[in-house]
Amino acid sequence: MIFVFDIDGTICFNGKFIEPRLNQVIQQLKQQHQIIFASARPIRDLLPVVKDYSNHWLIGGNGSIISKDGKIQTIAYIPKDLFENMVQLINDYDLNYIIDGDFDYAANVSESHPIYRQLDPERLATNVKIAHIQHAIKVILLGIEEKLFEKLKQWFQAYEDVLSIHIHELDHSIDITAQNIDKYTTLKQMIGEQNYIAFGNDVNDAQLLQHAQKSFYVADPSSYTKDYDVQIQNNAESVATVIEDLYLKGQ
Repeated sequence: MIFVFDIDGTICFNGKFIEPRLNQVIQQLKQQHQIIFASARPIRDLLPVVKDYSNHWLIGGNGSIISKDGKIQTIAYIPKDLFENMVQLINDYDLNYIIDGDFDYAANVSESHPIYRQLDPERLATNVKIAHIQHAIKVILLGIEEKLFEKLKQWFQAYEDVLSIHIHELDHSIDITAQNIDKYTTLKQMIGEQNYIAFGNDVNDAQLLQHAQKSFYVADPSSYTKDYDVQIQNNAESVATVIEDLYLKGQ
């Protein structure tokens, strides 16, 4: 069976590493099953968290980039004209942003923002000026003020047919990738019609979870929903216990 894991908020709860017991359980799982990691992080920022699995398939940038055995391949870029429109928005409204190219990135984000600790933690790449990003695979607009957030949501809704857009209501952020690019569409390119089991926690995992043979939704109990097969409290011990009870005991 194929197991697909989102990273942040699903199996990584500190932004830096998978806690030892959960990591041990996933290590046991990979002895008999195929493991794929699918993250909003670009491959550059994903590798430090899954360094024990770097030879496995990695899906990064919400499906815009993949890696296997250290070989990185870009799946799709944001069209240049639409990217230029987003850069204009950034300039007009003085937005905080992270723009990922194939490896380097352009970013203007406060050190106090939670995503900062996930941004190129091992300093593998270079934070360049936006003008130096010739081809963008993903754009994140962060910490948008509420009134402006509503305005930008409307702006992006006009482009839903030509871009993939994930709107995060809680932290007022917007993730953008190319048309028809998300974790699920990229996974399908990799595994075809094979069944898989998925673990996720966020709006950018929705398609991945909905098409899984079995879906595991990792969240605070107040956020539980009937949309998915199994609800798991959002901590490493709970996730480890569920995997162990369902897939490891008796093997």
